[in-house]
Amino acid sequence: MFPTSVVKQIDQNLKYIVEKIEAESSGLLVLAARQFGYTVTQNSLELTIKESRKFNVLEEFIIRAGMEFNPPPTANDLASILGLDSVFVKSTIANLQSLQTLADTSQITVTAEGSLFYAQGSVPKPPYSMQIYAITDNLAGKITFQYESLEDVVINQPDLAEFVNLEQKNPAISSLQLAEIQEIVQSSNLPLHVPTEGKFITDFKVRGITQTMAKNISLFVIFDENLNKLNIEIRSGQEILEAATKKIEEVYNERKISLEELCQLSVKPAPL
Repeated sequence: MFPTSVVKQIDQNLKYIVEKIEAESSGLLVLAARQFGYTVTQNSLELTIKESRKFNVLEEFIIRAGMEFNPPPTANDLASILGLDSVFVKSTIANLQSLQTLADTSQITVTAEGSLFYAQGSVPKPPYSMQIYAITDNLAGKITFQYESLEDVVINQPDLAEFVNLEQKNPAISSLQLAEIQEIVQSSNLPLHVPTEGKFITDFKVRGITQTMAKNISLFVIFDENLNKLNIEIRSGQEILEAATKKIEEVYNERKISLEELCQLSVKPAPL
């Protein structure tokens, strides 16, 4: 389709972005710019976080004994070896057990979490909780975490789901494993799970109900005269949403959507 034969469809609220696109890039012609609404789901998560502190000499010896002695010693065994009061040794062991560094057994047994902290030369401080929000976005094809809840807004634009299949392909938050939660936290650039700094997310719980929240996006159809190619972009404000853009382009290339329906693009009659 040659762009000069197309009747441009530009939402007046997006005119300033259209002018910016065409002014900044030679050979780009925006044929359509339209606003849509779509929905994402939001869940509240309660994270359990532990940070580390350097262990003292006795704590280090107790943990090393649990890891290296075979069979692992008891508190009385270790007190006898060290020549210390067994009450003092038992108190230290009880504290390490309360921090899940040692298992609650008669023999000194180091937990997987205890080994993790020990490798850092530390033991955990008492845990604390933090609330974050999980946003499941099927248009972007991903789950992200953030500190603040999304605003519950009313969108008066057409629902993109009427034109594009946005069925859920992301896993339910409650089905995720701890390692997956840790990975998403890191990819969301939240400094809550930083093993190199001795900071670990050790547990999570989904709180409350799943909320459906509305968001506003814009779709741009752009003809690149230099490449003689039609491109589609999804934007939030002026930011290009790469994952969402890729998904829409894939759906368009598979001929599962029509630009004529999506943007009311129409063709001028050819001149005689």
